[in-house]
Amino acid sequence: MDKELLKEQERFYEFIKSYEFINNNGRLDLEAFCVNLSTCFTCDNILDLSPRPKSIYDLLMYMLSEYANKDEMNLWVQTKNIIDWEPEHAYMYPNKYRTCIHVAGLVHVLPHWIYNIGHTLMEIPEPEKTGKYFEWVKRDWTFVFTFINGFHEFYYNYLKAFDKKVSSKSGYSLFEALHRAKKNDINFDKAAEIIKKRNDAQGKALLRIEQSISSGFYLEAITLSECVISNILYNYLEAKNIKPQTHNLNNLIKLSRDNLGKKFELFNELDEWRVQRNKAVHGFVESSIEDMSITQDRFLEFSKSASEKGLELCKITFEWYLSCAVNFIQTSFEPLGKSE
Repeated sequence: MDKELLKEQERFYEFIKSYEFINNNGRLDLEAFCVNLSTCFTCDNILDLSPRPKSIYDLLMYMLSEYANKDEMNLWVQTKNIIDWEPEHAYMYPNKYRTCIHVAGLVHVLPHWIYNIGHTLMEIPEPEKTGKYFEWVKRDWTFVFTFINGFHEFYYNYLKAFDKKVSSKSGYSLFEALHRAKKNDINFDKAAEIIKKRNDAQGKALLRIEQSISSGFYLEAITLSECVISNILYNYLEAKNIKPQTHNLNNLIKLSRDNLGKKFELFNELDEWRVQRNKAVHGFVESSIEDMSITQDRFLEFSKSASEKGLELCKITFEWYLSCAVNFIQTSFEPLGKSE
């Protein structure tokens, strides 16, 4: 192979490895996607198998039009004139504009679109067993696999980031609701309502903890914090199909840490706070009146510190749970490797 051509392919490979499939406005540049995918077929030396970029383009537009009404299409599909268009841009933008597809439309058709690029446009026989929607892409098609798998990863990571951002306003994670619906064989709306109620209850508990601390009821705040943290960890373990034999905080921390299989600073903090919690609660119960009168100020100071730390850990643990919830449904597949 010509050295310059090889260098060009290497540059293109680095380009597609870090390709920004969806822009900051949540839109896919459809022409660029189709042409770059076709280029991937060329680099893999299988151009004869590649559908024409226009066919890939038309397939998505057809699927969107079949799913959406006119108003939805106007929202999902936008064209933008390329002001600085030059003849050398014609290979990618022959009509002097780019077509931008919003993720709100892609959500409904993306797996079917990619699936049918292989099984309809390329006429690759459909698999006998159900698999991932881009199973038709062979692992030794290095460029094509990198591009399609990269699109898959980028798309779902984008959705997860968006889901996490809006979940605080909506009251639930879309991915968590979908996971609960599938796991418990209930409809999505019911699953979402269950999660909303749970999160609402946790929010009210946090307010009560803050009120208890403000009023000097530190032991109540500590006890409520333990309940909230335990509930969050229990929900995490349940989502991972782990059934704790006991619901005490020590056991829940241990099971959660073991499931992650790696060191995580949050669980170290929770374990340290658990010891503080025991000292505050059991120390109060076991102290005599004489002891309490001598060490009351010191005890109140310690209890206040433990209650404030408990409130802080409630919030951190809940944020950690939200970051986990978007991953309850698997969206990643095995890394690139040679097909057998």
